[in-house]
Amino acid sequence: MTNIPTAAQYPKDVLFVWNDTNQRREIWHRCGRGDRDWVLLHAWPCRKILESFIGPLQAFAGLVGLQLDNSWACNGDPAPAAGNFIDANGIGGGLILRCLGAAVDDWIAFHTGANYPVTIEQSPHLHATLGLIDITGVYGLVGLVGAVGLETGNGAAWTRPDDGIWIEYDTDIDTQMRFVTRRDGVESSTNIGVLVTDHPSFNMRVNDAGTQVEAIFNGTIVATHITNLPTIQLKPLFMEGSRAGGAVTKEYHCHDFRLIFDHGGLF
Repeated sequence: MTNIPTAAQYPKDVLFVWNDTNQRREIWHRCGRGDRDWVLLHAWPCRKILESFIGPLQAFAGLVGLQLDNSWACNGDPAPAAGNFIDANGIGGGLILRCLGAAVDDWIAFHTGANYPVTIEQSPHLHATLGLIDITGVYGLVGLVGAVGLETGNGAAWTRPDDGIWIEYDTDIDTQMRFVTRRDGVESSTNIGVLVTDHPSFNMRVNDAGTQVEAIFNGTIVATHITNLPTIQLKPLFMEGSRAGGAVTKEYHCHDFRLIFDHGGLF
């Protein structure tokens, strides 16, 4: 990634830089919590997907046939219905992703459908503000994933993607969050602590060379991975499911999402 200064070197909150590797202008800002680490806010030229989740309409794109610039598809077990997507009515809007949890291992997900827009070589920078509200008998995942091993069918057993970069939480294992990089079913995993439920900020950034990934949680770098980085096309995914003893409704609040990556020679 761009050589971003420390707080002592540059004690301001906004930084304008020229990225010579990716040949683009960039605007960086500090996180509002933690160590106030730098996060990419805007770049030009670049490609980006922005979503504020003002309402559930975008998440219904795969259900009612709407075509939007940033349309989101959805799937799950049982099949997605109106009750899976609720307005959060918070500041800045928001979407409640609701797993209805009629049975153990029921799940619901929304993602960019068949659109896998980014590879790790394009130095993706992902930001999401979200909250996994129910913390017992639940599974949650947010990040970038590949197609292989990805749970896409209704009525099928839960599977984890073979490739991707994500944060997950699974009470069938323990009460800890994990940052995962996974390639061809082989992964590197870092325990990043007990689940935080107060709508934390998650940032994932890949360096310009595509050889290192950092996870930033509430403004603090909590993990750096250089192994098992995926090499295939990836797409954003939000997912939750009910686990053992958790066959009841679960809620995942999503308030904003930003994915910025190299333009890939399209300009």
